[in-house]
Amino acid sequence: MQPKSLALIDDDAEYSEFLTQFLQEQGIAVSHFDDSNALLAAPEAFGFDFYLVDLMLPGEDGVELIKILRRRTDAGIVVVSGRLGPEVFREVITAGADMYLVKPVQFE
Repeated sequence: MQPKSLALIDDDAEYSEFLTQFLQEQGIAVSHFDDSNALLAAPEAFGFDFYLVDLMLPGEDGVELIKILRRRTDAGIVVVSGRLGPEVFREVITAGADMYLVKPVQFE
């Protein structure tokens, strides 16, 4: 089952535009935020069905953002980042993410 609404928090404009278009074609309402502070300041910040979070963000980093989201929502959280390593995986899962994907992600 796919989410109806999704927050994409990523400062890579080209990647975000491509991913937003792809997800919208799947029928998902996507809201893009360039940094964590923009998401947290939005009135709907904790009302999305799903969150895609980059780790290296302006404002609060991705791990801190995941911790904040987990305190306020049970929505799905997936990290999509270029940071690699088992310690990164442990860190994001411990923070509350449901899954970790390494960039670049194949959308097929």
